[in-house]
Parts: sequence; structure tokens; C-alpha cells
Amino acid sequence: MNDFLQYFILVPLIGYLLNVLMPAKNESLIFSTAVVTVGLNTLMLAVFLVEWISMGSPDAHMNGLVLYENSATHFSIDFFFDLYTAVYFAVTSVLAFLVLIFSRYYIHREKGFKRFFNNILFFYLGILFMLFAGNFETMFIGLEIIGMTSFFLIAFYRDRYLPVKNALKVVSLYRIADVILLLAIWTSHHYFEKNISFAELKHMSEMHIPIFNNSAYAMIIPMLFLVVAMVKSAQLPFSSWLPRAMEGPTTSSAIFYGSISVHIGVFILLRTWPMWEYNTLFKVLVLTIGLSTGIVAALIARVQSSVKTQIAYSSIAQIGIMFVEVALGWHALALFHFASNAFLRTYQLLVSPSVLSYLIHDQFFHFIPPQHVVKNNFWGRLQNSVYILSIKEWNLDTMMYRFLWKPLKALGNSFGFISTRSVIFFFLPFYVVGLYLVYHQEVVPSVVKAYLPTALAVIGLMMILRSFVKRNEATNPWLLVVTNQMFTALAIAFNEQFDFAQIHLYLSGIMISGVVGYLIIVRLKKKNEPITLDRFQGLSYEYPRLSIIFLIACLGLAGFPITPTFIGEDVILGHIHQNQFGLTILIALSLILDGLAVFRIYARLFLGPHEKGYHEVAYRSS
Repeated sequence: MNDFLQYFILVPLIGYLLNVLMPAKNESLIFSTAVVTVGLNTLMLAVFLVEWISMGSPDAHMNGLVLYENSATHFSIDFFFDLYTAVYFAVTSVLAFLVLIFSRYYIHREKGFKRFFNNILFFYLGILFMLFAGNFETMFIGLEIIGMTSFFLIAFYRDRYLPVKNALKVVSLYRIADVILLLAIWTSHHYFEKNISFAELKHMSEMHIPIFNNSAYAMIIPMLFLVVAMVKSAQLPFSSWLPRAMEGPTTSSAIFYGSISVHIGVFILLRTWPMWEYNTLFKVLVLTIGLSTGIVAALIARVQSSVKTQIAYSSIAQIGIMFVEVALGWHALALFHFASNAFLRTYQLLVSPSVLSYLIHDQFFHFIPPQHVVKNNFWGRLQNSVYILSIKEWNLDTMMYRFLWKPLKALGNSFGFISTRSVIFFFLPFYVVGLYLVYHQEVVPSVVKAYLPTALAVIGLMMILRSFVKRNEATNPWLLVVTNQMFTALAIAFNEQFDFAQIHLYLSGIMISGVVGYLIIVRLKKKNEPITLDRFQGLSYEYPRLSIIFLIACLGLAGFPITPTFIGEDVILGHIHQNQFGLTILIALSLILDGLAVFRIYARLFLGPHEKGYHEVAYRSS
């Protein structure tokens, strides 16, 4: 039974690869491949569940492919199956199957028909990696896939301004959550001194063995996982991204943000439950977050004029209640609540266009003006204030910009002296000297060596902050991203004596992706195409193949699981000592911003409306 778990991943992977090879004009073949893939997986699950239940529902664990291993690190893809996986997988497969059937007619004759079904299948694969993950590293692979497919499904109508802009907003928060998960994995490595699996965590919980003997770790590690769960499930203060994600097609909104993806935060809390099972203070924190989110989201949902926004905030409110249920230990109720909410929101989103049409038609003939008048007393003014706040969505977007993105942009603008010329004639020679000293560390005084990792990490962070705000031609921001990665690797190399093959592993994907992306930007420049980042250029219409290659280069630079850089990120973080909080923060910020910078460069160059008149152009307000 344990060995069978891998086939739940292999079937959608093979189906996705087959769908990629299908001709774009053959809608029937594309649709059939997708439906057969998900249908076969659902059928396999039904047979598996019958056998699993007849055996008494034991936990299944499988040690999968080992991607990297040395004396200090063991990076493998492991699988784990229990009740949580069973419920989530069953709901995911049934809803994915239904939504795919609905999408055949909803996306019929759209230019992106094949692109839509490819993304749905890839999303399905990412969800299964997440649900079947036997350790946090495998979970990270699933979250990375979910984040990337979210970006492309929100920006599905890439000829419009708002879908692309909102896709960047969502992927920005997703990137933060992914790096925080990396920090949680790094902290867990230091505490457990190994890559702990979910089977081990669950066994320790069932044997009533305390997970943490250190009170600081007992709060820090669960807190990091909680932040990831809050972002992924749009809990306060990260709630505003979910209605923005509804810019994509209604069918993708139904399966992504109405039913499956938005409930991943609850799954993370269930998986990490053994870590905070006996932590009363942490339970109160989770309960408070869930309860406050439920109240605020319910107030917002009641006054929104957009049906998708109403459904989004209603789902956020219900997930807040699920957070409360998990904190109270009512896990069976939380699973039932998840399944009920997922089916309800999927149904509501799929029928929302029709219902909206009926309601608008009905208003023309049966409109009744509101009769209620707010009284001019304390309760009346309070009611009016809450109403205005809810209309404005409690200014969550404004607060996120003011306290998160604006300070980073201000910091990036302060490094105006960093230009292509300064990088070539100052920073790169400085890097070459540093590279020489890495291999001859005996000539570096110990006092200087102690401060070098932090100093090099600061230089790398300066590079990526400048790239994050640059709006001139794309060459300079792209080079700054690559330079940031080089200085980050150099900082870790000075931090600890270890096998330099690990740094080479990290930089191999960076350098290849950096060169490929740079050559594409140079080629666009030679063709006299606009490569400035002051607006969206929409070059994917003219250069669809270059768009795909540049996207792959961006993913490689951001550490997506297609190059060794993905493994290298986890490996090099393991060489930061547990007391080096400053260095940890600098490296984490660099990892967050480098992903945001490359997605921004890609979106500005290849997405959005094209300036040439023979392409379809959607107005900004559409």
C-alpha cells in the first residue's frame, strides 16, 4: 500500500506532460486528456480508499526519490497518507473533475484554451504534492507549483491591465509565504538536527512525547507555519488578495480560490498540530486570528457589490471559523466544514454569472428603494462607520502597501548609485576578489572574516532592492537580480567551512537562467522592441516562444523546482547558524525580493495589452 502512493503523483504528471504536447487547436483532445487524467486518479482513489478502510485506516508512509544527500543534509521527496490527506484528496479530485467538464464549454474557443487546461492540471499536480507530502521539503514543492499556477490563472486574460496587476499582487504574498516556509524548515533543521517527517511528528504526538523542550522554539517554529497558513488562507491582515485573485476565469476561481487552494492554510495547521498541541498560548493566538478574520470578513461580504467579492469574503470568514475549530482540537469538524464549504463555494462561483444576470433583470421590474434610515445616535453612527469600513474592505490593501511594500520601495530608491556601470566596474571586481578569498580563507584575518557574511549579504540585498524599484530598461534590473544571487552565495560560503559543491549546486541554475534571460532581453532590444518596465508591453503576442523561454529562465532564477537552485536554497540556508538572526533576515529578504523582481520583469515585458493596433486591446477599466 505504501508504494502505491507515488502513482497518485505520477498519473497527473504524465497527463500534464501529454497535454503540453497536444496541438493547441484540438480542444477535444486537450479536454479529454485532462478529464481522463483527473478521472483516473479519482477512480484509483476510490479503490485505494476501500482497501485502506478495510485495513483499519492505517497511516501510509513512503520514502521517495532522494534529490540530494550528504553528511549534514538529506533532501528527499517523501509521501504520507492519513485521514487529512484522504478527505482533502477526495474533495480536490471530485471538484477538479467537475470543474474541468464545466470548463470545456466555458473556455470554448478562447485563445488560451490549452494554456488554461495545462495550468489546471499543473495546479492539480501541485495540490497533490502538498497533500501527499511526507516532509516539509515535499510540501514546499507543492506550494511553489500552486503559487506559479495561481499567477498564470489570475493573469489568464493577459491582454488586460487589472488581471496582470492583481496576479503580481497575489504572487508577491505567495512568495513571502514560500520563503517563510523555508525559514520554518531551516529552524526545524536546527532544532531536530535532521529533516523530520510528518510520520515522526504524528508518532511523537500519539506517544505523548513532547515535541519541544525549548520554550522559544515552541513558539517560533509553529509561528512561522502559522504565518504561511494565514497568507495561503487569506486570514487577517492578508485577506485582500483573495478577491483580487478572482480576476481569472470563473472556473479557475471556483477550484482555486473558492474550494481548494484557499483551504491549504487549514491543512498546514492540521499537519503541524503535533508541534503546538500542548501550547495553550499558541492555540489562543490561532483562535483569535480565526475569530477576528471571521467577523471582519463577514462584515465585508455583506456590503460588497461584486458577487465574486462577496463569495471570496464569505469563504474567508468560514476558513476563519475552521482556524478556530483546529485550535480547539475539533479536527473532524474542521474536515467536514472544509468539504462543505468547498462544494458550496464551487457551486456558487460556477452559477454566479447566471444568478447575476437574473438578479439584474429582476431589478428592472421589481426595484424597491431601501427604506432603512440610519439614526443619528451612537449606535447609528457606529453602524454607519462599520458600513463604510466594510465597503472599503477595512483598508487592508492600503495598510499592506503602506507597511510592507512602500518601505521596501523607499529603501530601493535610496540606492540610486547602483547602476550597470557601478556593477561592472566596482561590484563585480569586488566579487572576484571575494571569490578568490573564499578558496584562500587562510589569508583573511579572523576579525574581518566574522563580519564578511553579513557585509556580503547586505550588498546582495542592496542589489535586489534596487532591481525591485527600477523602471528603466530591463537589462539593468535583470543583471542586478543575478548579481544579488552571486553575493548571497558568496556570503554563505564565507559563513562556514563546507563542501563548495553545494554553492556550485545553488549557482548552476542561477547562472544558466541569468544568461538565457539576458540574451532574450538583448534580442528584444535588437528588434527595437520596448523593454522598459514603466508599463506592461505585451510582447508575448509577437514572441510567444521567447515568452516561454524567458518564463523558464525567470523560474530558474527564482528557485522554482526545475533547476538545482531549488535544492540549493534549502542547502545553503542550512549553513546559517541558529544564532545568526541578522544574516537570516538578510538572506530571507533577498530570496523574497528576487522572486518578486523576476516575476515583475516578466509581467512588464510579456504580459498586458500590446501597443500595436493589429492585436486585441482591452481598456484599462475592463
